[in-house]
This record gives sequence, C-alpha cells and structure tokens, in this order.
Amino acid sequence: MPRKRKPKAIPNIRRKCHATGRVLKVEHRYIELPAGFEARGKKSITDYEDIKGAIIKNYSSHEAAESVHGKDSFTNTYTEDDFLRP
Repeated sequence: MPRKRKPKAIPNIRRKCHATGRVLKVEHRYIELPAGFEARGKKSITDYEDIKGAIIKNYSSHEAAESVHGKDSFTNTYTEDDFLRP
C-alpha cells in the first residue's frame, strides 16, 4: 500500500497579518500561484516562498481570513454524500 503524503504544515513564524496589519503568529495562509505554473521537474522547490511570482497572504486567525475572502472560504463544508460515486 502506498504511503500517504502529508501536507506541509505552516511553519511556526510571526508575520504581518494581511487583514489586521499586526505582526502575529501565522494561523492561515492564502497562496496564489502564477498561471501556468507546473511543479513537474522542479525538485529544488521545497516551499511556496521559493516560487517566483507566488503571492502569499498570511492571516493571524480564522476570522481575519474569512473577513477578507468571504464567509466559509476557509471552512471545510463537505458532507459524506459529496464523496459517494453515482
């Protein structure tokens, strides 16, 4: 059985919050990659900050992130029925 790859966790860093403008611990990140970016063949890239043209917006809380991107944009709203095949 293949091993499941775990997503990379947010590092324990303090950055300026995009919504509030205060320097706090990063809880959520919004990452925009440039159009046409492909990760194939780029083994040297280990973090999104290494990608040229990537826009990373850091947020200090769940509420701050949703105040900018809209309600339930950072909340998982899936149900069990969404994963059933017809």
